[in-house]
Amino acid sequence: MKKTILFLCVALLGATHVWADRVEIDGVYYNLDRNSVTAQVTHGDDKYSGSVVFPDSVTYGASTYNVTSIGSYAFRDCTGLTSVTIPNSVTSIGDRAFYGCSSLTSVTIPNSVTSIEQSTFSGCSSLPSITIPNSVTSIGMAAFYGCAGLTSVTIPNSVTEIRSETFCGCTGLTSITIPNSVTSIGYEAFLGCTGLTSITIPNSVTSIEYKAFMTCISLTSITIPNSVTSIGCDAFSHCRSLTSITIPNSVTSIGGSAFYEVPNIVYSGTATGA
Repeated sequence: MKKTILFLCVALLGATHVWADRVEIDGVYYNLDRNSVTAQVTHGDDKYSGSVVFPDSVTYGASTYNVTSIGSYAFRDCTGLTSVTIPNSVTSIGDRAFYGCSSLTSVTIPNSVTSIEQSTFSGCSSLPSITIPNSVTSIGMAAFYGCAGLTSVTIPNSVTEIRSETFCGCTGLTSITIPNSVTSIGYEAFLGCTGLTSITIPNSVTSIEYKAFMTCISLTSITIPNSVTSIGCDAFSHCRSLTSITIPNSVTSIGGSAFYEVPNIVYSGTATGA
């Protein structure tokens, strides 16, 4: 079934008109860009539910459009959505695209995707695992915020930073390996990951921002490499299961309450702070 939902959006730029249609094709809604002949998956009048599969191209009228992106809010709050199959033609997933999809249990991100935007999977509390392909170079802040069912994550070497709140509130996450490409761990990146028991920070990381691991109450071991120069306020506060932690002499700045309620700290450096 094909139908135009919104006839057009017109922008007047000198004598140039930009036309775009929102259409429904086989149960999936798309924004069509006639200039680039591309299609973007978008939200519908009704919430998506069950399993959603969409192709790498769609035909509308006399034209065939390549499906290149999933738009912002496309599946937001679709609480009945259980799985999504994303074709290899898609290169970007917009911010909050799957926000609040609490029943989503399966999503495969293809190697064509280069960016995952802010809060893309935030609140997907039933998602058990996710593999981020090597093509992804950027993961937006809070991308997996509140994914309580997430137990494992694979992050590729193409990612250079773990941004703020990326895994905040992922209470089911027990371990994660950070690749050598990552240079910084953003504020509240793992805040409230109460099931996290161990983590390896690579030698590429130079800064651990404030509250990065705050209230990771099950964390028993962590190694801070010699590359780290600063540790933010409350970075490891309330990590009461840490039996010991060694701070290398490369660290020159430690924020207030960085190790509040951490019982044993071994430190021989010259850092300033508390």
